[in-house]
Amino acid sequence: MITSLRIVWTHPPSRAVALVFSLVSVFVGSWFARIPEMQSALGLSEATLGLVLLGMPMGTFLVMPLSGWLVPRWGAGPVTFGAALVQGLPFLFLAFTESAAQLAGVLLGVGLLNGTLNVAMNARANAVEERRNVAIMSTCHGFFSIGGMVGAGVGSAAASVSLSFGWHFLGLATLAVIVVVVHRDALLTGPATREASRILAVPPPALVGIAVLLFCVLLAEGAVSNWSAVYLRKGLGASAGVAGLGYAAFSGAMAVGRLYGDRVLERFDTGRVVQTGAIIAAVGLGGGVLIAHPLSGIAGFFTQGLGFAVLVPVLYRTAARTPGLAPGTSIAAVASAGYVGLFTGPPLLGFVADALSLSWAIALVAVLAGIVSLSAGPVLRRPAVSS
Repeated sequence: MITSLRIVWTHPPSRAVALVFSLVSVFVGSWFARIPEMQSALGLSEATLGLVLLGMPMGTFLVMPLSGWLVPRWGAGPVTFGAALVQGLPFLFLAFTESAAQLAGVLLGVGLLNGTLNVAMNARANAVEERRNVAIMSTCHGFFSIGGMVGAGVGSAAASVSLSFGWHFLGLATLAVIVVVVHRDALLTGPATREASRILAVPPPALVGIAVLLFCVLLAEGAVSNWSAVYLRKGLGASAGVAGLGYAAFSGAMAVGRLYGDRVLERFDTGRVVQTGAIIAAVGLGGGVLIAHPLSGIAGFFTQGLGFAVLVPVLYRTAARTPGLAPGTSIAAVASAGYVGLFTGPPLLGFVADALSLSWAIALVAVLAGIVSLSAGPVLRRPAVSS
């Protein structure tokens, strides 16, 4: 892990893109930790909240085709810099949100910027990786997980002292602007491949299997990210300060797994690593639901994060290296399918929670992790999409 951090931190372009990964997740993690407060303030049921939470993945999904065209045309570095600079803006409107419709609109704006950054920063990481001939993709995603852990901790702390949404996210937005401006040159210089690309990023046959896997993985990740605090608070009776720790544990475990991920993937078969990780996630999360205690719930989310750690980096890297396609286009193609998973995850769990219980909703995610384990090996061993 120390080696991975040193490889990224001592190289300015690598450090810059890794910090962008972390900033994206700091914002989102803070929001996830404060969802129960917003739900209570607006008087939203689980089903209604699930529909409102569609706003973020919907915005991401809608912008993916444009991002798949924009990144190859303008370069991953400039697009990453521009989107990262203003990523905190939509969160500032949370302070003025007074209805479910307004909240959905704010989350839509968040999703539009996150979707652009998702494609751009992964394409940028792939470009830096290929230029250096050193694996950094999993480590960059590790920074994303560290950001989520920090963001969830900040959000939980803000909730425990009743800090307003306005001051909370104004502070984060100011920090993000400073970090991005300081690393401006590192983001805008170096590898910046530009080429024409199709506006509509539809997965070609070589990417279909990866797209399906990413759909399942992001559905599971998005569902737990959006519902972990609500599950711990309302399903298991945790306090407001403790409820946000589920996502913090999930992100912390992902950070550890991803910081080791590049080294692990160099030593072991990619398909086996993904299969093993998914089954660990299924068993851990399922066990946490069965025990039904706040500590077991947090432990279950930690185990899921550890098991899922390398899944998204592996799938993005594999897509980016598909012959005949620009990295930005191929990433956007599979990410579009992945964000359909994010699109359907929050309302699906909301309806299951309303019809059965929050515990059954989380158990559904454990089952999905098991399905990923069964199907990942054959997909990742295909020569056309090997990583």
